[in-house]
Amino acid sequence: MHLFWYRLQQSFLAERQRWWLWYPVLFATGIGLYFLLPFEPSKWITLLVIEAMLLSAFLFRHHLKVLYVLMLLGLVVLGFTSIELRTLYLDGKRFPVPQDKLYVQARVIKSDYNSKGNPRLIIDNLRDFDENKIPGKFRISYRDKQNIFQSGDCVEMVVKLLPLAPASLPGGYQYDRKSFFLGLSGSGYADSRVWGITCSQTPTIREKIGFYIEKIRTDVITHIKSILPPDEASVAAAIIAGEQGGISSELINHYRNSGLAHFLSISGLHMSMITGLMFFLVRFLMALIPPLALRYNSKKIAAWFAILISLIYLLISGNAVPAQRAFIMTLIVLLGVLLDRQAISMYTVALAALVVLLINPEVLIGASFQMSFAAVIALIAFYEKFSGKLQHFLDTTSKQIFIIRALKIIVLYVVGILVSDLVASLATLPFSIYHFNQIALLTSLANLLAGPIIGLVIMPFTLLSLLLMPFGLDELSLKIVGFGIHWVNEITAWVSSMPNANMPVLSPPLWGLIAMVLGGLWLCLWQGKIRLLGMLGILGGIFSFCFIKVPDILINSQGDLIALKDNYGQIVIMPHRGDAFTKKIWLDKTASKTLSKKQYAKLRKIYKGQKQDKNWIDLECQKQECVYRNIFKFSKSGKFILNGKELSLREEDGNKAIFLPNQIYSVKDISGLRPWNKKIRN
Repeated sequence: MHLFWYRLQQSFLAERQRWWLWYPVLFATGIGLYFLLPFEPSKWITLLVIEAMLLSAFLFRHHLKVLYVLMLLGLVVLGFTSIELRTLYLDGKRFPVPQDKLYVQARVIKSDYNSKGNPRLIIDNLRDFDENKIPGKFRISYRDKQNIFQSGDCVEMVVKLLPLAPASLPGGYQYDRKSFFLGLSGSGYADSRVWGITCSQTPTIREKIGFYIEKIRTDVITHIKSILPPDEASVAAAIIAGEQGGISSELINHYRNSGLAHFLSISGLHMSMITGLMFFLVRFLMALIPPLALRYNSKKIAAWFAILISLIYLLISGNAVPAQRAFIMTLIVLLGVLLDRQAISMYTVALAALVVLLINPEVLIGASFQMSFAAVIALIAFYEKFSGKLQHFLDTTSKQIFIIRALKIIVLYVVGILVSDLVASLATLPFSIYHFNQIALLTSLANLLAGPIIGLVIMPFTLLSLLLMPFGLDELSLKIVGFGIHWVNEITAWVSSMPNANMPVLSPPLWGLIAMVLGGLWLCLWQGKIRLLGMLGILGGIFSFCFIKVPDILINSQGDLIALKDNYGQIVIMPHRGDAFTKKIWLDKTASKTLSKKQYAKLRKIYKGQKQDKNWIDLECQKQECVYRNIFKFSKSGKFILNGKELSLREEDGNKAIFLPNQIYSVKDISGLRPWNKKIRN
């Protein structure tokens, strides 16, 4: 045992140069601890902990080991404090949401589209008919597709405002939390036409800059939609301007089921291609002018142009998290070129992660942040381990004939796509399962077919379109982009239509996901044999799937939508007219299938009391009442009785899940004492 600890200590000392790669992990741990709390922590306790650590650092200022431990703990506390301060700041901007329909005048901050193609607005500076201020920001949808507004415009309408929407089931995606950190007070819809009016207030300089950038982005999206067909235009708007709202649900499902959903989100793939193409384009053009190439350093000039195009791309893409991460990493790489340093390494990723979390600490719990960084970390770790073998394979000596060298390049390209896809897919698989409850089994096939089109057609002509767009000369290049997108859309539709292209799965417990994340980081961030200990965390995460529990009963907050588990472990939704979106979420999160027409017809007869099928579902119904497993009784008027006790459902409690393992039950709701869970009313 002593020998084991000695070797472990020596392994840590040998990896001293990579210790600081764990600093962003510790910072993220503090953020994660904040979100794990079931209640809002006291800011005074946090302040007390900080003061205690500062006092400890003073008292042990001559003990380096103690100071180092305090520094590591300080990173955790710093992460916790950063997200707590951000929450307190945003909570101070929340105000009561009026519950009645109102006539309002407001200013448009941002405009986009939803999945149905209807326009949406984020508005602030609301005033009602009596000129009373309605504080807060709201996302409003409306149906008039002919009336499109831009950032900085002022509008008037009759609107119905709603509080932040809660999650659809316990443990599910918290829409209210996402909206809260976007700074939204609520949502709503226009109950009339939306008219443009003259703004009465002059925006600040900062607002003018933001409105101008957003106006350019909106103009780009509108321009794309005016040239390309709807499906091609929606995908082009996503990869050029970061606008995914206009993509149809069917098309999104095709991309998800085929494993190409990452193409719809501006990330390292897009940023690296755009900046790389710009870099080589500038160097190529300078090489055509010998006096210019001999007098100036074409490599550094190309790096400046690449930084400029990456910044422009970031701004018009909507500044999303994957785009931020990709821009920061690209900037560091290009600064390395300017300073004659090699910057493509794990240190680049660590610095990018730290910067992103410092700016927006709440992104840690988002699938976008988790999947984008997981893929990049895994790919760099793989490259660090096997780059020597790849270079040896590509060692093209003068004795090798052209055909052999060409074959090597082709083989490396195909193998590179397959291996890179495999590594990235394995790295993002836990997050895909946890957040989306699905595994795309044919992602390698889709990437192999779509990769050449994306790399050789779509992205080069996307760059050309961005360069020509200010001069109005981009129509042809945009149509070529649309042509490439059309074929990628066809590939995703074909791959997703294959049998078993997509496999629904249940989410693991949160502790299982955390175990896999920590195990994966341990495996990737270290380089010696000590890294193999990370497999213990990964195996622990896999083992967590044994503890998955599917709720026997689901009831929404209004009590008008009920789902029961059948004898095969599938959730069956009772034939109510309830919210279709909630139904979809329930089926997705429980890995359940939509009933066939035959099954649905049978369920309706059971629900009406005309039939029974206890081999399928243990449910007996009469005209006004149903009994499930002789334990749960519910009336069609909204009364619920569990083991003889009536359940009281309040709208504030959100959706409930009732677990009935071995006749022992508990009722869990998704309400809490966190700011995003609060329903603020007058």
